[in-house]
Amino acid sequence: MKKINTDLWQKMFFTGSLWNISIGLFGLFFYDFAIKMLFGAQAVTDNLLALIFFRFFMIAVIIFGAGYWAVSRDLLANRAVVWMGLIAKLLIFFTFVYYYVLGQATWFSVFGCSGDFAFSILFILFLYQTKDGLY
Repeated sequence: MKKINTDLWQKMFFTGSLWNISIGLFGLFFYDFAIKMLFGAQAVTDNLLALIFFRFFMIAVIIFGAGYWAVSRDLLANRAVVWMGLIAKLLIFFTFVYYYVLGQATWFSVFGCSGDFAFSILFILFLYQTKDGLY
């Protein structure tokens, strides 16, 4: 069995944590702009319930970022976070693609979520390479 390049994976998960935390913070603090970038000029930004759910979503994105940071610190102890992140990233990507096809999301949302799709491919590779441990 070959040794896994832990330094590479630690850097990748640290980068993933920065990706999620920056997107989440941007969405929290610039929610009106973020919603319009994701869903277009017609998007509702003055509905309290919609804003609460959008902000909770952004907080969840930040929490996942904290989880990826934990993975970067201890790759094997936090593999469950990688599984959850993989599922979440694929759901988010395909949801935005679906709503883009329906004309209810912008090309920018699909472009932005393409980063999540790229990370999901890396997550799959990491999970496969570490299924038996690091060595």
